[in-house]
Amino acid sequence: MAVFDKKENACFESLFKSYYAKLIFFANKYVNDFEVAEELVSEVYANIWEKKDYHRISSLKPSFLYTSVKNASISWLRHQKIKSEYVEYLQRHHMVEPVLDEDALEEKDLEQFVNKAISQLPPRCQAVFKASRFDKRMNKEIAAELNISVKTVERQISIAISRLRLQLSNILSWLILVLPFFKA
Repeated sequence: MAVFDKKENACFESLFKSYYAKLIFFANKYVNDFEVAEELVSEVYANIWEKKDYHRISSLKPSFLYTSVKNASISWLRHQKIKSEYVEYLQRHHMVEPVLDEDALEEKDLEQFVNKAISQLPPRCQAVFKASRFDKRMNKEIAAELNISVKTVERQISIAISRLRLQLSNILSWLILVLPFFKA
């Protein structure tokens, strides 16, 4: 691994100070989001720093920086398009609810999705799951109360988790895809 001398470090610092802000504005023309633009430019600089073995920073031209940022921006846009197309695909095939806006992501609404899924479990499975997860009761206690074996309690909990995972997988997939678009 090549060790950068002071001249190369100074060149990198100069490139950073001279072009960082300009490159953010340049990237923003593509992505229309200053935070994303800043991330992309930071990644370009990080890549240059990580690959310092392969090229001398003193020989880098501003055009290289602009081309790198342009390519990173276009790549980001392509990725966003793919994510958007995937969400549309899921909606077309009724794998997610068609329209869920920011309000639908509130905790009470998510709780409603979960409660609806729990209500669709068989009665014994539902009772065991609620006692275990909501009432925080031990499997032994649940078994004694319902007059069933501990193994049956364990099996009912396993069934409940499997069914809930299956029923909630669509909303969870949607959340995983969509949550990055919402800022806190």
